Amino acid sequence: MSAQIDDTITYTGARDTRADTYALRPAVTQAAGWKGWQITAALLLGLAAAAALAALAAVDWLRSSERAISPGPLGGLYSVQLVNGQVYYGVLQEVKPAYIRLGDVYYIQSYQQPNGQPGNRVVSRRKNDWHGPETQTIPADKILSLDAVGLQSQLAKLIQQDKTGNP
Repeated sequence: MSAQIDDTITYTGARDTRADTYALRPAVTQAAGWKGWQITAALLLGLAAAAALAALAAVDWLRSSERAISPGPLGGLYSVQLVNGQVYYGVLQEVKPAYIRLGDVYYIQSYQQPNGQPGNRVVSRRKNDWHGPETQTIPADKILSLDAVGLQSQLAKLIQQDKTGNP
């Protein structure tokens, strides 16, 4: 009779001697909870938002190249009323989206008589102001209205008298 010696030692918690099997997994995994169609939808939504922003920027750029104010031909006499109530009269020299430029500018100046009663209004020339401006630039956002002055109006006649020096 032959005796066999069992030389395997069993440890508590010992692993099976079978070779562990490893599964091949993809290197890139999807984010937890996101499915493929959700990622595609999010990318398409982001692309649509970027296209909408680009379209808005293009429209804004096109508007900035237009005139903000289209009063009429340059060289005419215009009345410009500002949002603060002041009114200027002058020859329209330049129109840009951000501003207009007037030359030969006049304004109406009210005064009080010594007895406190309001006096007649006087048309004053800006060129006669202490700093003697040649032109006046007015920001477009400060303009309430812009109107052409009629050549036969009382104001146009007063300005013409001032220019020629006739009282």
